[in-house]
Amino acid sequence: MKSLWKWMPVIALVLVAALPLSAQGWAGPRGGRAWGAGPGWAAAGQNPPAPAALKEALGLSDQQMQQLRDLRKQTAEDNRAVVEQIRSKRQELAALMQSANPDPAKVGQLMVDIRKLEDQRKARVEEFRTKALALLTAEQKQKLADLEKALTLAPAARQAVGLGLIAPPQRGAGLAGRAGRMAPMRGARRAAKAGARI
Repeated sequence: MKSLWKWMPVIALVLVAALPLSAQGWAGPRGGRAWGAGPGWAAAGQNPPAPAALKEALGLSDQQMQQLRDLRKQTAEDNRAVVEQIRSKRQELAALMQSANPDPAKVGQLMVDIRKLEDQRKARVEEFRTKALALLTAEQKQKLADLEKALTLAPAARQAVGLGLIAPPQRGAGLAGRAGRMAPMRGARRAAKAGARI
């Protein structure tokens, strides 16, 4: 029992440091977000659903869409080995932490290695972003900046809908741009019913 308490600070430090790392990663072919969710689509050899709403909002040509897809696929392929190394080192770290006497130096080295690999992955993603933005015209970049600003307002807009201050978007006009994908807005319905009773 005393030996366990001796290692508690090291274990706590590893867990706290590993938490942000475990929250990062790429979505799989069907995981999480819509188009562009990560190289999971390209890694699985699949094409993601066409982002028709984005194409329309930015005025992207078919050629630009294909260039973006190709660039995304190449980034996924380039990052595949790094992502695999990260996964391997995380597994090694987890196994080490489950041992009776984890070596603090080895734990620290694995964490440093994982951080360096994550930095490599992030640098490649930033390189992708730079190349992708270079495919856009000045007008498209401005529209993209407007989209980015609108995205920051999304939580406030959802809350305004929940309070009945604004009408919810039409069914199928969600962020994913597909019909039937919106979550029910119970707060807006309750507010509408309450307003109808008054």
